[in-house]
Amino acid sequence: MGRYLDERTLAMLATDERRKNYRCDNQKKDSLSSLVSRLLSKLFWSALFIAVVVALALLLWSGRSENMSYREMACVFEERAPSCLDSIPAWNEGLAFFDSSVAASRDTLESLKNLLWKFWDIEFAGAGEAAIAKESVLPLRVLENKKSGCMGLSWLALMVAESRHLPLNAILLPGHVFLRYESSNASFNLEPNRRGYSYTDAEYREKYQKGPWTGLEFRPLKPKEFVGLAAFDIGNLFLETDIPRALTWYRMAEEFFPAYPGIDVNQTIAKNRLPNSL
Repeated sequence: MGRYLDERTLAMLATDERRKNYRCDNQKKDSLSSLVSRLLSKLFWSALFIAVVVALALLLWSGRSENMSYREMACVFEERAPSCLDSIPAWNEGLAFFDSSVAASRDTLESLKNLLWKFWDIEFAGAGEAAIAKESVLPLRVLENKKSGCMGLSWLALMVAESRHLPLNAILLPGHVFLRYESSNASFNLEPNRRGYSYTDAEYREKYQKGPWTGLEFRPLKPKEFVGLAAFDIGNLFLETDIPRALTWYRMAEEFFPAYPGIDVNQTIAKNRLPNSL
C-alpha cells in the first residue's frame, strides 16, 4: 500500500504541475493573442491612413494633378471610394433642388446660395478650433453635421460648381478663403462664414490687413492647391497630439501646394518637437 500511495501522490503532483503549466501556457497565449490583436489594430489603422495618403499622392503623380475632382477628393479624404457621392442622399437631393431652382429662376448664383444656406442650411461652426476641426473642413462631414468653417463650406460649394459647371473659385486670404462667382459681366464675393455675404476686395484687405500676406492672395486657387490647404489644416489638427501624423499630412500638403509658406513653417515646428531618437 505504501508504494502505491507514493506513486499516486506523485501522479497527482504531476497532474497539478501539468494543470499549472496548461494555465500558464493559456495565459501566455491569451496575452500574446491580446498583444497581436492590439498590434494588428494599430497596423490596420496605420495601413488605412497610409492608403489614404497614397491614394492622394497617386492622383497627384498620375498626371491628373491639373484636373483633380473636388468630388473625388472629398471621398478619398474620408477613406471612401472616389464615386461615393452617388450613394449620399443629401448630396443628390441638393443637386435636384439646385436644378429645380435654376429652372424656375434662371439665376444660378442665387440658386447656389439658397442650396448652401437654406436647403442644406449650413451654419458657421465658430471661430478658433471649431472652424478647423475635421467636421468643419471635410465637406461630407459638413453636409452631415450642417456646420462648417471656411474650408469645408467652400469645398462643398466648389463640388456643386464642378458638377454644374458654375464659374466659382476659391480665393486665398491670410488664414482664410472665400468664394468668388464670375458672371459674364461682373464678379461677386461670397463669404463662407456669413451665409454668402458679399465683401468687396477692399473690405477684405482692410479686414485682413495684419496678414501674414504671402503674395498668393486674391487669385483663384487651383483644385490641387485648395486640397493642399485642406491637408495642411488636417495636419494642424495633429500638431499637438500626433507629430508623425501631422508631418505626413504636411508632406502631402507640400506636394499639392509647395508655394504656400505656412506648410514649411509648421513642418519645422513639428520636426523640432520630435524626440531626438527619431
